Amino acid sequence: MKIIPVLSSLLFFILLMSCQNEDKNSAIHLTPSGKYIKLPLDNNTPVQSDGVQYYHGKNPLLFNLNWAKNSIQIYDINSQSKIKDIEFSTEGPDGVGYVFGIYVHNLDSIFLFNQGIGQMSLADTSGRVYSKIKYKLPEKYTPAFVHNAYFLSNPILIGDKLIVKTHFHGQVTEVKNNEISKKELMYAIDLNTGTTQFLGLKYPKDYLIDGSKYFEPSISAANGKFVVSYFGDHNVYYTDMMDSTLISKSGKSLNLGGELAILSNDADPMALRKYAYASPHYETIVHDPFRKVYLRFAFHQYELDPNVQIHDLRNYSGPFSIQIFDEELNKLSEKSFEKNTYHPFDFFVAKEGLYLSINHPLNPEINEDILAFELIQFN
Repeated sequence: MKIIPVLSSLLFFILLMSCQNEDKNSAIHLTPSGKYIKLPLDNNTPVQSDGVQYYHGKNPLLFNLNWAKNSIQIYDINSQSKIKDIEFSTEGPDGVGYVFGIYVHNLDSIFLFNQGIGQMSLADTSGRVYSKIKYKLPEKYTPAFVHNAYFLSNPILIGDKLIVKTHFHGQVTEVKNNEISKKELMYAIDLNTGTTQFLGLKYPKDYLIDGSKYFEPSISAANGKFVVSYFGDHNVYYTDMMDSTLISKSGKSLNLGGELAILSNDADPMALRKYAYASPHYETIVHDPFRKVYLRFAFHQYELDPNVQIHDLRNYSGPFSIQIFDEELNKLSEKSFEKNTYHPFDFFVAKEGLYLSINHPLNPEINEDILAFELIQFN
């Protein structure tokens, strides 16, 4: 396989990266710049992406996932032009199944993840699929959950181990507080043998102490830490030691009020969707390697439009904030964004700043032929 090893072991990785940046970004704020990247779309690619991933190199690239075509478009950021459209077969000798998520480790090692089976494939930017890896699922846990536009938790490649997020089997209204702290967040896949091993990262002890709520996490690994944010918890969590209790740090949003919403045990499907999308909650946390900070998205409470189809509610998201934390997870600032302008699930972090999609369905400036991002600068 053409995988470039990162480090030979997880322990070495943690020790090597454990040194902390000494600069204190005590006054850093986000400001919309009015500058845009606009990438052309064909008629078969949705204007709200199924997920993007930025690749920082001599010529920065953006990879755009399209579920409908089982394809990846590759864009040159500097020229704002599409340079390649790779469509993958689902069956046959080169078939990869339906691609649910991607991880671009390098231009020769693009991981393609399936949702329903313990399998992933490796391809390069020519579209050649040169390896398929089957792996054994831990009992009562899902295959690798790699989604590029939902509670972002990028895989981490360390030597011949790939660390991925997973979900445990269980209904959201049936899991009890005394069970949640025993549930695992991630496992490592041995790319040679297909065996899996839990890392010991789990949910907070009292996450469900007040009742049922979504237990979806977002996980970011950087600087010797695994940093975790949960749907229904104001705190952020971290550890620099595997199989140890996560340490909490206060991270409450100024816009999410006091106690977060609890889910009724008899909630119907519409109530579940309303809770997931319109109740105050936290979603993706991501490390910005250029400014050495973490960004976390916090979603405010709002009223759903009753005319929007239930399957499309997520695209019609409401107002949100982006929090900034330093590398010790001290909160530095928070910027609010009004509803109906930005589509906060399509974004990427680049050297210039944060690029945030402006393709909200209700944005009057939306162009159905363009994947458009505004540069949000750090000041």
